[in-house]
Amino acid sequence: EGIMYGINEHNGSLILFDRFSLENANAVVFAKSGAGKSYMVKLEALRSLMFGTEILVIDPEQEYLSLCQAVGGQYLNFSATSPIKINPFDMANVVTPGENELGRKILSLTAFLKLVLGSLDPTEAAILDRALKQTYRLKGITDDPKTQNLTAPLMEDLYKVLVGMEEKVALDMPTRLERFINGSLAANFSSASNIILNNPFTVFSVRDLADQLRPLAMYMILEYIWTKIRSKLKKRILVVDEAWYMMRQEDSSNFLVDMAKRARKYYLGLTTITQDVEDFLSGDRGKEIISNSSIQILLKQAPASIEKIGQTFNLSQGE
Repeated sequence: EGIMYGINEHNGSLILFDRFSLENANAVVFAKSGAGKSYMVKLEALRSLMFGTEILVIDPEQEYLSLCQAVGGQYLNFSATSPIKINPFDMANVVTPGENELGRKILSLTAFLKLVLGSLDPTEAAILDRALKQTYRLKGITDDPKTQNLTAPLMEDLYKVLVGMEEKVALDMPTRLERFINGSLAANFSSASNIILNNPFTVFSVRDLADQLRPLAMYMILEYIWTKIRSKLKKRILVVDEAWYMMRQEDSSNFLVDMAKRARKYYLGLTTITQDVEDFLSGDRGKEIISNSSIQILLKQAPASIEKIGQTFNLSQGE
């Protein structure tokens, strides 16, 4: 069953394995730069693709471009001049019975907007929550699942609601949101989504975005993918390369952990790749991703990271 991962050096037999046969299909890959982690993950993606698994990749360094072109995939490059649009307010088309999709979306948007606006005190957080509900209500979207297939609002709609609020605390929030309306991030996240995820191999590239914008874009793309995954169940592998970008901020790391915990329910295998082991393992969130990943792949490590890796994975001195 499954795909070939390699050759057993002891007896020359093939190692064939189906990651979806485990209790969850998640994997973590730790290795130093140049150790072959991207090559291994690309091989796994290619072989899985041949067996009908849909592949989604978040690519911060444009490493998957030639592979994507070779298999006739869809390559989406985010930049200031890119025509690609993702609306952060989009909701899943199919609502799971008993699940409040609007409530989930508002929680996710709040976490994302904390990355954009900076830290929020309890009063600001309460105002933002109220503003988000009002933004959806103006489009006719409420807690009633029947209304949640209506056209979603845009970032500009939230901006207008915040501007119209009377509380003094809310006055500087629109200013902090300004770059999403007509500033550096307006290009990709201020209009209705124009992406159709119907290709079996899709790569989202964020290399051409400024360093400080990459975690925001990666969060937003992950949230968009998560919304689409939940709309239509299918065997999928999602590769998040250079995951330490997201582990640096509490809200984005929380989202990645939540995804790892819930991926199995939606027939998704999450592959998390990182070369910055210290960043990934410095907090409890990185360890939670490891504990929610049935496969852990350790390739060549940087000398400074070996001790930490040994402790985390309980390796013997020989290993």
